[in-house]
Amino acid sequence: MNSSQQSTAESSTLVALSEDPFVRESSLTSLDTWITPTERFYVRNHFSEVPELDIASWRLKVDGIVNHPLDLSFNDILALPGRETVITLECAGNSRSYLTPPAEGLGFGHGAVSTARWKGVSLATVLEKAGVKDTAVEVVFRGADTGTEEEDGAVFATDLPYSRSLPLATALHPDTLLAYEMNGEPLTTGHGFPLRLVVPSWYGMASVKWLTHIQVADEPYEGFFQKLRYVFINEGVESNPERKPVTTLKVKSLITNPRHGEVIQRGPFTIGGFAWSGDGDLSKVEVSTDGGRSWQEASLVGESSPNFWRQWEFPWNASEPGHFIFMARATDSAGNCQPGSVPWNFRGYANNSIHTLAVEVPVSRPTP
Repeated sequence: MNSSQQSTAESSTLVALSEDPFVRESSLTSLDTWITPTERFYVRNHFSEVPELDIASWRLKVDGIVNHPLDLSFNDILALPGRETVITLECAGNSRSYLTPPAEGLGFGHGAVSTARWKGVSLATVLEKAGVKDTAVEVVFRGADTGTEEEDGAVFATDLPYSRSLPLATALHPDTLLAYEMNGEPLTTGHGFPLRLVVPSWYGMASVKWLTHIQVADEPYEGFFQKLRYVFINEGVESNPERKPVTTLKVKSLITNPRHGEVIQRGPFTIGGFAWSGDGDLSKVEVSTDGGRSWQEASLVGESSPNFWRQWEFPWNASEPGHFIFMARATDSAGNCQPGSVPWNFRGYANNSIHTLAVEVPVSRPTP
């Protein structure tokens, strides 16, 4: 199935970034509920072809440093104890287009983040069934999607599978899921049917779609998407060949209401948005309506968890006409605070700088 042939439900309400590969982000104004409807959930594919997998013949192989290699059918997966949890996924390239100078990669705005209710099997359950040996250090995940990648201006490989690894401790977290449902329905093709990995608190590149193979390893994985992508490459001469990997979500807040450039009529108005962090519970969100000269704390809605975002609201009185700069910044329980700017990196990963937008309150005009 070519990426352009994906269902209308997976593309019509999203903002197009690329047709080849198929990539869509959510519009910020559509992120108005704690759970993102599937048709509004961002889609990030890496290759031209999207796998069309037959559920009857699909298998999940689990091998490597295990006592009991597994070859599981979809029915085998369904027979294992189910687990359902809410998890926020954010693409590592989200907000990339706001870095200066422009970074390499697809020009994501702020909409490559969404939250769903996922149901599946805890990965730990499957690994326990396989019997992980004491020498294991990582778990490698391979999807059915393959394609061509370039590095340093030349073709690196063709028919390269998308594969990533996790530290064993992260793989064994009870909320790290092998998911087969999203928001109460089977996974759509674009979101990894029939089975995908969903990793809480990590950027979305870790949540491998169209999963077919799990391999437990006794040494760090050196694959293309582990060592040459999703690593921070900063400006200047590289003095350390071990580039820092992209891992957990950085603390971040986005304003989803109002939109940038909106005209707000005089009177009470509620500024709102979402905030999250992969390194701790959300502690607070602060809002500025005067370009950062002063800050006030917003009200947080709902429960707090590193697994998912939290909605926030801030009442504002549009009492005077003019142009106003709104800003929002989040702080988590580990003491991480959303920065005004982030150091530039080559592929623009993990940009969690303060979200800023401008609005207008118009001058009242006399009645004709």
